Amino acid sequence: MSNKSYLGLGKVLFNTNICHIDGNDKIPEIALTERLIRKKASGEWPHHALMYFQDKIHEDILISENRDVITPLEQEEFANDHIPFFSFIESKGLEIYSRKYNRKIKFITHHLAHAYAASFMSPYEKAIIFVMDGAGSKNDCFTEYDNWQEHHEEASFFSFNQGKVEPLEKYWQKFRPSKFNSPHFFSEGIGSLYEKSAEFIFNSKRAAGKVMGLSPYGKSTPFKECYSFLEDLNWSLQFNGDDKKSWEESKNIQYYQDLAASVQNYFEENIFRRLNFIKEKYPEYENLIICGGNALNCITNMKIIEKGIYSNIYVPPFPGDESIGLGCANYQFYNDTKIWNKVPFEKQHGYFGPKSSIPENEEVKSLFKDFKITYFENIEEKTAHLLNNNNVIAWFQGRSESGPRALGNRSILASPKFPNLKKYLNDKIKFRESFRPYGSSILHEYVNEYFDVPDNFDNPYMSFTCKVNSNYKNLLKEVTHINGTSRMQTVRPGQNFKYYNLIKEFGKLSNIYCVLNTSLNIMGEPIIETIEDAKKFFEEVPVDALIINNFLIEK
Repeated sequence: MSNKSYLGLGKVLFNTNICHIDGNDKIPEIALTERLIRKKASGEWPHHALMYFQDKIHEDILISENRDVITPLEQEEFANDHIPFFSFIESKGLEIYSRKYNRKIKFITHHLAHAYAASFMSPYEKAIIFVMDGAGSKNDCFTEYDNWQEHHEEASFFSFNQGKVEPLEKYWQKFRPSKFNSPHFFSEGIGSLYEKSAEFIFNSKRAAGKVMGLSPYGKSTPFKECYSFLEDLNWSLQFNGDDKKSWEESKNIQYYQDLAASVQNYFEENIFRRLNFIKEKYPEYENLIICGGNALNCITNMKIIEKGIYSNIYVPPFPGDESIGLGCANYQFYNDTKIWNKVPFEKQHGYFGPKSSIPENEEVKSLFKDFKITYFENIEEKTAHLLNNNNVIAWFQGRSESGPRALGNRSILASPKFPNLKKYLNDKIKFRESFRPYGSSILHEYVNEYFDVPDNFDNPYMSFTCKVNSNYKNLLKEVTHINGTSRMQTVRPGQNFKYYNLIKEFGKLSNIYCVLNTSLNIMGEPIIETIEDAKKFFEEVPVDALIINNFLIEK
């Protein structure tokens, strides 16, 4: 191992993040700005996260950074034109984290950072890495393209071989202003199309997941290319509200549903075409890794499996921009040490949150001294009984998940047999739109019994929507979408032993080795990070119990 350490700065547009990799143990620690300041998708310069890592900074540290669309220094200089930004970071003693003061910081292009984040956890020794998102670095970050008009990364393909990442193919996009003199800029990018559609339907470009969830309700109309499609939309019908009630009462719901279906189908067709092209050009690769924000489209991911273009497909635990800090840090780590180790599915996990997010028992007892708090040696068995009696449980364990999906450490859990569970969660706890499905977690050894998937199928990060087998459709209806699929998570003992045992104990009682699993938050807020966050959530939200470590906490 290396005596050095590696710091990756994800200074991205949404949810800035910092990753530290200790060269001695290669275990990342990731801090997300949104979790620290409790503001969803915050693009604030990550000084809160950097303060957290201050004690890890020493002269042997290697620092690298990325920001999507423009470079971090360009953004910092732009900020300084409007506010005293550089004076601010000087006052915090954080100059080392800006290239204005520290020219040793290495800039990593956006899609390359995504690729190195994906390679860090790869279960394959050799694969094609496919990166696609709304927009990546502009072409003047690549010296061979200096004479082009300004374009941005749209999609990239890399080869991956035992840690080494090399570029194969790159697609570019150019943003142009709308001909209608609106504030919109459109491109031919597929990821950008999805973002703009989310902005049209939900008044938020961050709502791409909602567009995916809405798409099965609509009727698709084919179209030929993105720019003219966006230009031809009737933008007077764009949703301009900011709450669930006004959206659900909109007279344009059918229009939104059809738009979502059309965009999803166009997205899929273009993905399939590109993957077929790459497979034909590089036939020696049997494994595919998908990353970038578009890798969160679990409907498309499952259809890629069904198409059989590649023998094996993997999506990392947090394929979006939450992984940029990890990608930057891993780029430096691998290129400095040439150390890489395959991570088999039995050991896959996404729990890289701050180590300080792991609560000590004494902290829990002190913070919750005014609640009824009981310690159980076998908290999994106790929680299983609560779930079997239709209690809704807030489950808080270990280090937090570093991505947008709860994977059994920061989860709200319930029994799928809870009558009208989805409506109850939407009305009382999560406050989500009624069309949106809920995910589930299932023991890996039961996946083929419950779902129509390939043998020994792994889905540890809810990356694929899977068709529920006909004899389980009624039993799992509360975690099944309108199209007969569930965005489920497979759980193995080596991935999360405590969570595995909880589902196993619940299965013994209910004969259902599957639980509803949704993130420990309410709509519009980040996932809970600390026990202080958990206490505030528990005080405000009517879940029946909160489980932290081996403690049952009740009101």
